[in-house]
Amino acid sequence: MLVDVHAKMASILCGGRLGKCEVCNDQEAKYTCPRCEVKTCCLACVNNHKKELGCSGQRNKVAYKRISEFTNLDLLSDYRLLEETTRHVETYARDPSKHYTASKELPINLYKLRAAARRRRTNLHFLPHNFTRSKANSTYFNWKEQLIYWRVEWIFPQADNIKCVGRRLLESEPLSKLLNIYLDPKECDPLYQDKLQYYQSAGPSGILLLLKAEKRSGMRFHQLDSSLSLKDNLKDKTIIEFPTIYVVLKHHKDAFDILGSDEDEDKNCVSSIINKNNLLFNTSDYSESEDEYNTSISNEKKYPKLDIPEYDVLIRQKS
Repeated sequence: MLVDVHAKMASILCGGRLGKCEVCNDQEAKYTCPRCEVKTCCLACVNNHKKELGCSGQRNKVAYKRISEFTNLDLLSDYRLLEETTRHVETYARDPSKHYTASKELPINLYKLRAAARRRRTNLHFLPHNFTRSKANSTYFNWKEQLIYWRVEWIFPQADNIKCVGRRLLESEPLSKLLNIYLDPKECDPLYQDKLQYYQSAGPSGILLLLKAEKRSGMRFHQLDSSLSLKDNLKDKTIIEFPTIYVVLKHHKDAFDILGSDEDEDKNCVSSIINKNNLLFNTSDYSESEDEYNTSISNEKKYPKLDIPEYDVLIRQKS
């Protein structure tokens, strides 16, 4: 009953000036779509026009409109758009993780860890602390033992790409021993037992270990020696946070782009020069660019707060 009253009032106000409904072409039009300006007579026709034309029924807030066609409704919509923009700007300004993506000052534990990795000829990089990979990293350097305990991700492509995580693996252990907890049916987690049965049947002799080559275009890999320790396998390699090792069956070797010996990673001194101005990674080995970076952060302009008057004030100014 209430819908009929609204429909009659709309019909009286329109006075037939909208013409026929452009969907059914039967009844007098009562409504105009705010977005595509299609004239409709009822809710069914409104829904039909949205489905056929793919129209959202919402006014395009940034569409051009002549001043002669500008109404109070358009002014109110623009005012709400400015309010929404102001809220987004203030939210962005209050979020410290969005001010910048890199931090030039490493915590003392990460600084010691990177120095220890460098002494082992491993080029270790850290992502900003708000990155997911950085938060998940559990690698640490034991200062008393002078040993690195690595977080290693093992990915098994021929087992639905399942990921197994070794959170603190001793660097002096051979890769074959570290991987044996997944290849030995007695030690393997029952959760992965069924999916890893092809790897377990192939055994260590039928498996290749590939280290993901970081800072290379595409998915490229270094082939590792399972008889050597984790420490020896990471020599002259670039690691971002922690190593990711793909465990591949030998007869699937051709499906992976494996780097040759002539394409090995550059030495640390060369790679550090190349990455000197790369602000994505935490590199505090140089002082000149660090001072420039800190100066730019301190002199960074804050987002201005938009001073938007009330809607009633805008209406009075226009009149």
